[in-house]
Amino acid sequence: MFLTDQKQIKELVLKTMSRVADAVGRTMGPGGRNILIESDFPGIPNKNTKDGVTVFKSLGDVNSYEHLIIEQAHDAAKRTASEAGDGTTTATVLSYSIIKYLFEFCENNPKYSPQRAARRIAKVADNILAPYIFERSIAITADNQHMLRMVAKISANGDEDMADAVIKAFEEIGYGDASHVTIREISGKKGYKVERIDGFPIAMGFEDSIGKMHTAFINDQANQRCSMDKPLFLLFDGILNDLVQILPLIEAMGQKYVNGDADFKNLVIFAHGFSENVLTNLAYNFSNPNTINILPMATPRAQFLNAELHFLQDLAAFTGAKLFGLKDQISQATTDDLGKGMENFEAYRFRSTVVGDPDPINVEVRASDLKTMMENEAGEAEKKWLQERLGKITNGIAKLTISGGSNGELKEAHDRCEDAVCAVRSAISFGALPGGCRLSVDMALKLSEELEAGDPARDVLMPALMSLPMRLLDNAGYNAEEINAVIKKLVEDRDLVYDIENEKYGKAEELGLFDATKAVSESLNNAVSIANILGTCGGLVCHPRDAEFERSEARADSEFMRVSENPDQYVNEANERP
Repeated sequence: MFLTDQKQIKELVLKTMSRVADAVGRTMGPGGRNILIESDFPGIPNKNTKDGVTVFKSLGDVNSYEHLIIEQAHDAAKRTASEAGDGTTTATVLSYSIIKYLFEFCENNPKYSPQRAARRIAKVADNILAPYIFERSIAITADNQHMLRMVAKISANGDEDMADAVIKAFEEIGYGDASHVTIREISGKKGYKVERIDGFPIAMGFEDSIGKMHTAFINDQANQRCSMDKPLFLLFDGILNDLVQILPLIEAMGQKYVNGDADFKNLVIFAHGFSENVLTNLAYNFSNPNTINILPMATPRAQFLNAELHFLQDLAAFTGAKLFGLKDQISQATTDDLGKGMENFEAYRFRSTVVGDPDPINVEVRASDLKTMMENEAGEAEKKWLQERLGKITNGIAKLTISGGSNGELKEAHDRCEDAVCAVRSAISFGALPGGCRLSVDMALKLSEELEAGDPARDVLMPALMSLPMRLLDNAGYNAEEINAVIKKLVEDRDLVYDIENEKYGKAEELGLFDATKAVSESLNNAVSIANILGTCGGLVCHPRDAEFERSEARADSEFMRVSENPDQYVNEANERP
């Protein structure tokens, strides 16, 4: 299928982007509405969400051309969420307005081709608006929790309880780049719970590691756990099939323990697996007062390439233990290779934790490696996994548990909570800007001062930017006269912001209305990018859609993702069991 008629393409782009902007834009601001999204097939619950990126991801069309346009816009808008965690709705609404006014400008000025006008718009956005955004940015420190809370509240669509929970989570772990908040969902009365996970959390317990012989390793019957004080760690990138492989090490540890060195009493072995013979021998000798205690633990599994090896490398950095594999044979391990300084190791049925302060030098090197990998990683799931690993080795994980009465409610809250967490982290790194419709009006005024009438950037970007506060006010129920009055007031007094929810003017600091700078910047960049692609489109080539085939593919993909998208989800669910 091939379409080159420019009039038809323009009509298709405008029609499609208008529908997209209307659907996604309905979620925008304190007056935003929930969007109910039907599941593609039975067995998967429907969604009810105010999260713009979730709405966008659910959009599609039976018409192949319109579906292609939606997918192209979606690809660019997704970058806003991945880069800043929030702002997809703003980028979508703004991109439609830019495309609309770009087409109008080119109709009224035939000498300007869409390509020429789009290049001018991109240049002005890069050279005038982008620097202006960061000039207006206000640096935020961890001490200014009021501003951070308001950033979280705006990204959480006005949910104060959620904003409080997000700020509490950051308080538990600090506001550094490596701080990580993991969000979990459980059924129950609606609410939020925050707790810090001390040490190095591991998504694997004794049941999956040891199987039917796990009862022999439980030395704390009251809490049904295995607890080992001052543990040492033997890390092996392989399967331990025979104790003969580590017999010299066991004998060396036993000799030190017999000579009175209590630090060599407990050893935890992490490997990809153990033979039944190894498990039987270790179970027989465990808790024997005359021998050292050795606890076998399997490395957690994940869907990422070499995930088990990466886990061992992270644990080696945290504990200071040496990692043995193909290059270094485990039979050559000595007591100097087992790390030191850990206070405790505890293994429960579905989870484990290394408690203690990590080796600072090793952790610093490993953290630097993980940050480099994050910068070079293109996949969103891989980035998220790397972020969680970074948080683990730097001892910066907070668990924010969302409880709710239905799957739809939990999913909707999870999406907004994730936006709020990303927005707070972004505000710490890049600062915040006055909210309350202020910045869109100021950017439009900046263009009116810098550019002359007839400039495509002025004639396109000014009305496009003003469409954002108009959408916010419209969603909150304001009529045309009231919208014009608010915008006129903001134009006349550039020190004021407008609190839509409480219908009052004031200073941003007084009203606590702030947006994350990174979200605003990425929204503008990606809106211009979408408009540049779709506004200058000269042809569409696509294939006929097979809705039934796509649905079956989505069903298969969903069944896989329910198992592998979050490899430790079953662990966290198990932890909540009574």
